[in-house]
Amino acid sequence: MTVTEREEKAKDWLNRNFGFAMECDAIQSRLDRMQSDIEKCVKPIRLKEVQEQHVGNSQEDKLATWIDMAAELEKKRYLLLARDNETIKVIEKLDSHIYKTILIERYVNRRTWKQIEKLIPYERSQTYLLHLQALSAIIPFIPGGIV
Repeated sequence: MTVTEREEKAKDWLNRNFGFAMECDAIQSRLDRMQSDIEKCVKPIRLKEVQEQHVGNSQEDKLATWIDMAAELEKKRYLLLARDNETIKVIEKLDSHIYKTILIERYVNRRTWKQIEKLIPYERSQTYLLHLQALSAIIPFIPGGIV
């Protein structure tokens, strides 16, 4: 069974958050690396002063950058959560529990196929076939429709 253009568009809609989630993970990794560096080097400083004036030594600048990045990450995670909730609402309209499980695990929880196989009682080829069927089933529920 091959993927039709409509199923591919459904997959694209479901996947629309993947890059955004990866971006959030990358920012978090950078923050984690910066935080350990800051904790080792920074002297006690007046945080408000650094935020307002954004002047000082390189450690203060690193801290100000970290604060800005953390705020950006919080905004992005909030948006990602809202998008994931929208995706879940659409997926929940499906009748099949197994379709829901496959789509939520793949596109909301961003699990690999190997991880999904451990969660459901089907072999890989059956899982792919169910995924394709789930893509077909979700098409009518996607906001804006798929032509």
